[in-house]
Amino acid sequence: MANLPFATTLTVFGILTAITITLFLIDFALPFLRPSKIVRYLHSTASKQPAWALVTGASDGIGRALSHELASRGFNVVLHGRNPPKLERVQRDLQAAFPRRDFRSLVADATHCITAPDMFRDIVARVSDLHLTVLINNAGGTPPGTAFKALDSYSHKDITDTISLNATFPTMLINALLPVLGGRNGGPALVVTVGSLSDGGMPLVAAYGASKAYLMMFAKGLAMETHIAGRNELTVQHMRIGTVTGVSHSDKPPTTFEPDASTVARAILARVGCGRTSVVPYWGHALQSLFADYAPRWVKDRVLEDTMAKLRDENLKGE
Repeated sequence: MANLPFATTLTVFGILTAITITLFLIDFALPFLRPSKIVRYLHSTASKQPAWALVTGASDGIGRALSHELASRGFNVVLHGRNPPKLERVQRDLQAAFPRRDFRSLVADATHCITAPDMFRDIVARVSDLHLTVLINNAGGTPPGTAFKALDSYSHKDITDTISLNATFPTMLINALLPVLGGRNGGPALVVTVGSLSDGGMPLVAAYGASKAYLMMFAKGLAMETHIAGRNELTVQHMRIGTVTGVSHSDKPPTTFEPDASTVARAILARVGCGRTSVVPYWGHALQSLFADYAPRWVKDRVLEDTMAKLRDENLKGE
């Protein structure tokens, strides 16, 4: 462009900028414009055995909301949790809301997954008679009393529990259930891992965020691995979630950037089959992710430090 008039150069630059911005906006919007393909996994066996979904961490928050949404779409649901009374209440409520659906409770403490390897053999035995087509690894979080606290306040058990719950348990569960998913007829099957926007590195949730970063990379690798293995009927997706209310640690009124658990659950199912292995399913969180991806590092770090410090102070007042 060295010999072009300045006005022409400016025009060309403007056109190229407009094209770049347009393509960026289209790329951002595409996952939200494509219809959900969750119904693809609602198929029966030749003997009319209905489809089942297994949701981990189903006794509260997003997991409970996901179970409700799956049941409303025709799935029978296996509800996983570690608290039997809570699971019983959730199962009873769901059965009352969806009398034509079947539900089954599965009790297992994810933080014990390393010290109790037989847990996964038992889980497989509990679901081997079902036509399991969907697995949603939603269980996650931090141990009680550790939210928004510095790493040096964590005990050895706090750290191992955090990693086990958010990284080790979903890895081992997927490993155990891959031969079961899709059923004997080899139909379409879905694996979803639920992550966090903290996977880019955040203060006061360092171990949690790192565990979720592992989970995202694991899901991406597994998705490619299934293609290499020729398991094209198996879809693997990772859903990155921001702050949510209506969960065990937050009951504040929902806002645009802090939606309730039901809104996020619907968004997760809406993004199934959107063409992305890793996606931020809720649009408000997706806008926050844009800031994290494109803001100058010093701006992003300062905002994160201030925000997390504020959450720490609020949490301390609540205690």
